[in-house]
Amino acid sequence: MNLCVVSLLLTLDLAAVALSLSTCSTLDMDQFKKKRIEAIRGQILSKLKLTNPPEDFPEPDDVSRDIVAIYNSTRDLLQEKANARAATCERQRSEEEYYAKEVHKVDMQPFYPAESKCARECDDN
Repeated sequence: MNLCVVSLLLTLDLAAVALSLSTCSTLDMDQFKKKRIEAIRGQILSKLKLTNPPEDFPEPDDVSRDIVAIYNSTRDLLQEKANARAATCERQRSEEEYYAKEVHKVDMQPFYPAESKCARECDDN
């Protein structure tokens, strides 16, 4: 009985010591998100070689018709190339599927003639 009481007190004492040594603190998710956003902002500014975000944002000018025409023709050309690549890939895939479905069975003769003799002798016995 005495031993149980002593071990219980010792366990409680060690638990209190273990809890006091804990360095873990609770995590505030809002604070974590704010810190993460600030870190990302800092990375973006450093990539742009800026120390602070720009104060004023200039209004975009009207784009000339020539630039819009060049943009549209480039976009159309890229779309045509992508469609051509997709058609080529589809044709190659269909050829691969066709040839992959052919099955050839080849009957092989034993490579080592001694094995075939041994197999026949074992079958005879």
